Amino acid sequence: MTPPTRLSADDLARITRSSGWRAHRIEVFDTSVGRVIVKGQRPARHPARYRLMSGLARLLGTPMLAAAPALGGVQGQTIEIDRLQVLGAAGAPVPRVLHVAGDYFVMTWLGNTQLAEMIHRHHPAALSLWQKGAQLLSALHAKQQYLSQCVARNVVVDDRGGTPRVAGMIDFEDDPRQIMSLAEAQVRDWLLYLQSSLWNLPANNETVDWHVDHWVQAEHIEVSQLFARTCRKLALLRHLPRSRRWGRDTVAVQAAAAFAHRYAQRHAAH
Repeated sequence: MTPPTRLSADDLARITRSSGWRAHRIEVFDTSVGRVIVKGQRPARHPARYRLMSGLARLLGTPMLAAAPALGGVQGQTIEIDRLQVLGAAGAPVPRVLHVAGDYFVMTWLGNTQLAEMIHRHHPAALSLWQKGAQLLSALHAKQQYLSQCVARNVVVDDRGGTPRVAGMIDFEDDPRQIMSLAEAQVRDWLLYLQSSLWNLPANNETVDWHVDHWVQAEHIEVSQLFARTCRKLALLRHLPRSRRWGRDTVAVQAAAAFAHRYAQRHAAH
């Protein structure tokens, strides 16, 4: 028997009364249709954040690194719902939207663990899960789609059973296609995925390089060529400090730039 997909009146009343999602934006509920996530609206972010990131993108000549506007409020909620519906229709493993209200919406719950957490703990399945996340990204790009914030913390792992599995992707409050091409948005996906994971991934350079070569070369030629050109521009950042005393973000960028340098060397003729 197919499970119901509509929240009951009691479910909605309980969600409406709750102060949890109002205070913290996110709240998990067990309902008549299963476990769900309620997501409240985010206030618009200060534009200075976008000017800084966009200025850095212009300086490096890498437009795909520019910050997509996170509009917040009703506009941000509308963007996220639209993106979830488009990606879901394309077969992407994203939450299903179950209910939309004026200041929140409800979606299905995928799991309780992030890929970033599994990598950070050096879980025995971390490398396999990282590979699975990248394979999902490749499959999504093959369908002419793209994500938003394609970072390891937004890759959800369901570890309730014996073997952890990648359950899907979350967080679509911005739309990179508002400011860049499809190819740039897809390269952005790869850059964010690598930047958020390589610095702490339990794998040697040879393993990482082999897998990423395979995935990127399977992309549309415009994407693979743009990725190679971008790696050449980012390689200079490999000289950033590698010590954690400079902060995790610095270490993460350095690790991604070190990979970019290796990639640029291997694909110098492209």
